[in-house]
Amino acid sequence: MAEQDRTSGGAGGEGLATGEAEQLVYALETRFAAPLEAAAAAVREAERELTEAQEQLAQAQQTATDERYTSDPLVFMRASVSEEVEALERKTNPKKLRTSYRFLLDRAVELAAGEVQGLHDDLAAARRERESGLEASVAAEQRAVAGLEAAQVMHERVLAAERSARQGLSLLVDKLTVG
Repeated sequence: MAEQDRTSGGAGGEGLATGEAEQLVYALETRFAAPLEAAAAAVREAERELTEAQEQLAQAQQTATDERYTSDPLVFMRASVSEEVEALERKTNPKKLRTSYRFLLDRAVELAAGEVQGLHDDLAAARRERESGLEASVAAEQRAVAGLEAAQVMHERVLAAERSARQGLSLLVDKLTVG
């Protein structure tokens, strides 16, 4: 009720009191300060995220461009182990059989260890690709662009709300000072 009395010019309901227009402007600016700052901060944060996403995308593109083909050594190791088994089949001398078997065993163990390491390397590469690879970077940039657009729309809506409040204040002041 006191708020209504203050905005209507006191108990008589006639015009604005001296300095009341300035008080109303101050109240409007004070009440909108936090939402305006929060909206501006959200836009700045979205812009920062977009910049980071663009930098990550550029880095991922450069990494993809610089990546060289590397052959899989396991292909050759598998073939070598198969050849060692075939060679062992042809051996007839017990001493040569034992020597060939030890060599085959060493190569087979190396191959098994390589297979395990290869799986770990493949899983790690897939995880890196999912998290920071080219496709992930493109998706992150798209999300950042959408986030920035949403923040800008929200900021514009906050500004529109403030403009509406200022327009209403202007009408209030005009009607109470003219009448």
